[in-house]
Amino acid sequence: MNSEKNTIIFTLVYLGKEYPVHTYRNEYHSLMVLIADYLSLPGFGLCSGMGSCGTCMVEIKENYSPYTRHTLSCDVRVNDELANTIITIAEANY
Repeated sequence: MNSEKNTIIFTLVYLGKEYPVHTYRNEYHSLMVLIADYLSLPGFGLCSGMGSCGTCMVEIKENYSPYTRHTLSCDVRVNDELANTIITIAEANY
């Protein structure tokens, strides 16, 4: 199987700094787990994916699109829909 077909590439943005991400489909249970693993932000995802605290809020923007979607990263699967997106992590509200 060609691993390039399974590779998902997108950009995380936190406090104005960009972090390129290269991962694979289903390597992480959710975007929240991936962000916690990549950036180790203190207090991020305090409710451990229950969707009740709001500390994992992100803004997802497709490259070259003016539209963004605000969502909890614990509700986002790491799959092909994230390819070529820019994901901005909300500044700490926790």
